[in-house]
Amino acid sequence: MNIPEILVANGTGALLVIYMFLLRVRTSETDKYRAKLYDAMLAITLTAQITETLSFLLDGHMFFGCRFLLYLTNTICASATVLVGYIWCLFVDYRIFQSLKRLKKKRIQLGIPVLLVEVLVLLNLFIPGLMFRISSHNVYTRGTFSLLIYILLMGCFLESIYTVHIFEKKFGSVKFFPVVYYMFPCIIGATIQAIFYGIATGWLSVSLAFMLVHMQLQSFNTFIDEMSGLYNRKYLNYYLHKMEETENAKYFGIMLDVNDFKSINDTYGHLMGDQAIKEIGHILTHAIPSNAIAMRMAGDEFMVFVETGLQEEAEKCQARIEKRVQHFNDTTDLPFYLSFSYGVAKYDGQELRDFLAERDEKMYNEKKVNLGLK
Repeated sequence: MNIPEILVANGTGALLVIYMFLLRVRTSETDKYRAKLYDAMLAITLTAQITETLSFLLDGHMFFGCRFLLYLTNTICASATVLVGYIWCLFVDYRIFQSLKRLKKKRIQLGIPVLLVEVLVLLNLFIPGLMFRISSHNVYTRGTFSLLIYILLMGCFLESIYTVHIFEKKFGSVKFFPVVYYMFPCIIGATIQAIFYGIATGWLSVSLAFMLVHMQLQSFNTFIDEMSGLYNRKYLNYYLHKMEETENAKYFGIMLDVNDFKSINDTYGHLMGDQAIKEIGHILTHAIPSNAIAMRMAGDEFMVFVETGLQEEAEKCQARIEKRVQHFNDTTDLPFYLSFSYGVAKYDGQELRDFLAERDEKMYNEKKVNLGLK
């Protein structure tokens, strides 16, 4: 076991994670769910680097409490390996789909195998040898089911690729999202450490992957509206182009315009107007189904695309939005209420300008009714 190499590898990795966390604090995410997932991955990685380093330093030593510390540090490290892959999958899914409904569903689906492995890790404290064992000389050896950790981790990486594939199939390319930049370094590092025990490449590769992800996310962020947390006008233009190029495309577009938004700014100030935009971003994120995507066009205008040819699915999506708006109005402590005028149009391959014109016309007609205009 090469202790200096382990200290350099995990020390470098820890410094990179601390640096990334400082960058995260300085360039804070507008969406609290993305921020929590990202921070959780950083915190788990840093914890694992510290505990793994301690476990290597303690290995083979004999003093009071050493055996307990070896079991503790190796248990934390094994648990962290599973958790970081799990949270990465959730982060990828929410980052590109921006749907809390999908996130909650995926959290349960992926959580089942993760929970089973975590239970084995904890049981190992009472039944040594399941995941690892510490000998009478305080030497670590892998257990019967230790490979399950690496198999599940690889499964998480593959699942994140599949998530991106599903998004691309429904909504077009997301090459600006760097899933491979995280996955490949982690797979290489985890594989080397799985084969050659005593080489600390796993968590260093995770740290390097975070650096690559951060750099590539700067490109991704150009497609995100900072205030609402939704996709922005730049992505809308790209999305419309992909719709036009897709054969047999069937979509419903739901345009939303905030009623009397100007009065919020005039009455309560622009900071409260900004808060209204943020609340709308939260409403749409919570409301849209898994086959829909929400965007902020400009100002107080938003757009939701539902991948379906069925009118009733578009109506259900609109009903979900209305329900969320009503929930906001019933529970908010803010001094304003929200309501939308809608324009719903179907796209099934016609001229794009005709689709957009129909959407706009329906929205403006409804807005006139809502504002009592002729």
